[in-house]
Amino acid sequence: MIVAASSNLDVVFFHLRGLRCALPASVVRELLPMPALTPVPLAPPVMRGIAPVRGQVLPVLDLGVYFPQVGESHDDGTPDLMTAERLILIETAPDANTPAISAALAVERQVRVGRVDEQHSRSPPPRPVFLTATVLDADGPALLIDAQRAIDHVRDAISMVTSL
Repeated sequence: MIVAASSNLDVVFFHLRGLRCALPASVVRELLPMPALTPVPLAPPVMRGIAPVRGQVLPVLDLGVYFPQVGESHDDGTPDLMTAERLILIETAPDANTPAISAALAVERQVRVGRVDEQHSRSPPPRPVFLTATVLDADGPALLIDAQRAIDHVRDAISMVTSL
């Protein structure tokens, strides 16, 4: 009898605009209270602002703007801002030869750190492109976010705004 090796993934669960999400624990560096943010003029809605964190000025990202079913918008089309309580500091690199990129994700609250079995994951919704799977644990489903893809997606959004 051949037993397939289990492929467990340690994750950090959190809520983003009412949706339960997860990030691989390998990209999470720290969880902090939400500091005062400095807005960035003409930045796309995904960029909530910048904040000083541990001697660095980091972009604070609201990936929730890419989930239209939960993000309500005002009459002028701008999305409602979620009530972010915390920052999840992430660090990721596209490959071993590229320096790591740091950013902060605005989240409503941390749920917990846990482990999921990737063999029991499901396909993610078709959008946004940075979702890699729907993972399951005892508390139910969560959308698994690929941090590098999310940062690349935000870079593209910023590039579109700055090229206008």
